[in-house]
Amino acid sequence: MKTTIFLFALLLTGATAYNQLASQTTDLLPGCNPGAATAQPLASSDQTLIEDAIRQFMRGGDESDTTLLTAVLHPQFRVVVNQGVLGMETLRIINRPAYFQQIAAKKWGGIPRSVNIVSVSIANTVAAAEVKTSSVRSDITSFLHLVKGKDGAWTIISDTPFPVPKKGN
Repeated sequence: MKTTIFLFALLLTGATAYNQLASQTTDLLPGCNPGAATAQPLASSDQTLIEDAIRQFMRGGDESDTTLLTAVLHPQFRVVVNQGVLGMETLRIINRPAYFQQIAAKKWGGIPRSVNIVSVSIANTVAAAEVKTSSVRSDITSFLHLVKGKDGAWTIISDTPFPVPKKGN
């Protein structure tokens, strides 16, 4: 009889402890608990909005148009050029103002490219895209990271390109 009561008490204690643990939140950062009521559902148009931002970014570069770029580049935008790219020996980070200077001076861009958005992965308000472009000068694989603002607009926060110059350029 004592064994039965002990087992019943153990079972009851375990069930109570489980319910208490299951009801606690471990949401250390807002939005990091996928089951939380505050999680925003993805709009069905997020994929389209992201692809539109990417195409506008590419067109802005092709046309050396900083006005087009301003609309789709986050204020903290940067280009990350890893060592080994175009013979560089160290990692180089180019911030938004320096990027705009290169575009406005027509040192970068200014040449039409074909654009192929290979993939887009979305996790609520962040996204990553692989984009391949080709021009008469080079073929480039870019990894773009985007963030969704409170207004629902997607902006590009970083570009990590890997250009391969074409022969003769």
